[in-house]
Amino acid sequence: MFRHLSIHNRLALVLWGTALLAFVAAGAGSLLYQTLTLESRARQIMEPYAQMVAVGTDAAVAFADPVRAQEILDTLRANPQIREAEIILDDGRRLASFGRAPDAGPQPLSEKPDGIYLGSNAAQLLQGLPKGGRLRISMGLEQLNAQTHQAMWVFGAGMLVLLVATLVQMAVLRRTIVRPIASLTEATERVRARADYMHRIPVAGTDELARLGQSFNAMLDGIQQREDDLRRLAAFQRTILANAAYGIISVTPDGIVTSFNPAAERLLGYTVDEVAGKQTPALWHDPQEVAQRARELSTELGETIAPEFEVFAARPRRGLPEEGEWTVTRKDGTRVPANLSVTALRDQGGRITGFVGLIYDLTERKQVEEEVHKLNQELEQRVAERTAQLTEANKELEAFAYSVSHDLRSPLRHIDGFLGLLRERSDVTFDAQSQHYMDTIAKAVKRMGELIDDLLSFSRMGRQAMTMAPVDLDAVVKDVIHEFEPEAKDRAIHWRIGELPVVVGDGAMLRVVLANLISNALKFTQTREQTVIEIGCLPDKSGHDNETVVFVRDNGVGFDMRYANKLFGVFERLHSLNEFEGTGIGLANVHRVISRNGGTTWAEGKVDGGATFFFSLPRDKPMAAQIAPGKSTASQTSPPREGLVAPVGSETR
Repeated sequence: MFRHLSIHNRLALVLWGTALLAFVAAGAGSLLYQTLTLESRARQIMEPYAQMVAVGTDAAVAFADPVRAQEILDTLRANPQIREAEIILDDGRRLASFGRAPDAGPQPLSEKPDGIYLGSNAAQLLQGLPKGGRLRISMGLEQLNAQTHQAMWVFGAGMLVLLVATLVQMAVLRRTIVRPIASLTEATERVRARADYMHRIPVAGTDELARLGQSFNAMLDGIQQREDDLRRLAAFQRTILANAAYGIISVTPDGIVTSFNPAAERLLGYTVDEVAGKQTPALWHDPQEVAQRARELSTELGETIAPEFEVFAARPRRGLPEEGEWTVTRKDGTRVPANLSVTALRDQGGRITGFVGLIYDLTERKQVEEEVHKLNQELEQRVAERTAQLTEANKELEAFAYSVSHDLRSPLRHIDGFLGLLRERSDVTFDAQSQHYMDTIAKAVKRMGELIDDLLSFSRMGRQAMTMAPVDLDAVVKDVIHEFEPEAKDRAIHWRIGELPVVVGDGAMLRVVLANLISNALKFTQTREQTVIEIGCLPDKSGHDNETVVFVRDNGVGFDMRYANKLFGVFERLHSLNEFEGTGIGLANVHRVISRNGGTTWAEGKVDGGATFFFSLPRDKPMAAQIAPGKSTASQTSPPREGLVAPVGSETR
């Protein structure tokens, strides 16, 4: 019963019960105290008088002097509480008394032992005297009872004060404890019943209830914030589900559909009311595909997977992805290819609470793939036809190149031969002008031959089959420099050859690249008294990841960077033939070779400040084995660093 009372009634019951218990305990205690101490208080009053009478009547009792004894007893009349007093000799005679008749007979009380005897309204003291006889004093209890009554009135007043204090406590507790608790209870019920998270309870003070109220209000603030966030999230999710282009279907752990967005309705033809809480994905899936997938999963997972909903949930249950193409059957019976991706939904403890599937129509993609397949077939046919045409064109180009090489060289040889015969005739003397004409003809024939050779070389570089292998660039550079020794023997040249790596490429073609770049460096430094040519490799930290960059630098005439884009074109020259010889095809060959090896070329220079030519080669695969120093796939012989070739920092003149 006590459990069903309100806090207010419980507090009232406890307070009033405590007050009543205190009243009863105090009253009983006070009454018991008065009763137990009555004899002691009477003794405190009567014993001094008895002692005084015993001392004063010592001689009177010894000589049986009633006059003297009476005088002593009469002194007791001063205390109004003393009702009677008498001295009785051992023979039973009353020696002196007051308050009783002088001729009264012996009292039975005199036969009792010494002590105090309490009556209803009087107390008697019996005490033996030193010289014989006994003294009896009778004292009324009116004054002691009055003291007891006075103590009870004080106790009653105290109980009244306690009653008032209890009422005050009840009021204070009601205002400071019961009302806040009732307000908190009301707010809690309101939140529970109405989900009214905007309600707040009034808070005053800093005690525990005030802090509880503050915490409750703060909790409601947090709940309200989370509620707002959940509303926004739910609205966001509803917007996504309603407007998503893909079908989104959620199911319970057993496969019962719980949500079915509009895109799923459009794809499958069912409404959410037809499937939610009633159907499983088996409604629209092909049973044969499900059975086939069950067999595949059983083999993959090593356990039997039933051809039911578990086909879609087996991998997600194990934390594995589940995505694949299926054929779904719409409500109208049409079959549609679709892609389905299934993900497990888990709570904070990792337990699976359901699954969500993302499904979209593959019809258009299949159509596009079919069109792409047809286009690819057509393209492959066209490529094959074009390849055949190009092959035929290359054959014709090779025939043309051979024809050019043969048909153009024959007239040039005739011109050069007859020009030589003309010069050798001893009977003809040519003047200076005629000699100049013949020199001009000879130079033109020579240049025409060089152009034909370079064009044929450029053509071959674009058609020549490539043999990819490790190439020791250091050995190639040594070999090329060795070939140029006759041209450079009378010049003062500083060669600075850095450490060059082993790369992967066509050795013969890379040799052509280095020969052209070194030849250019020698050519365009002819005007320098002291030539400096540096060949090296950029460090790995230069910013060229996964590629090797080699450079050839000289201190020659340089070039204007505004025309740097023309350097690697066919027949492009930045200097006249009068300044430097050449056909304008060497750097074009360099660019073509490096491009075919998967690299790039570029150059930096300054007018009369030298030039630097760079080329890069891919560094996709590490070399499995290094080539022995001094050997290269481009050259089987390599001269020592003597003559024109010197280590970095050394000089050769």
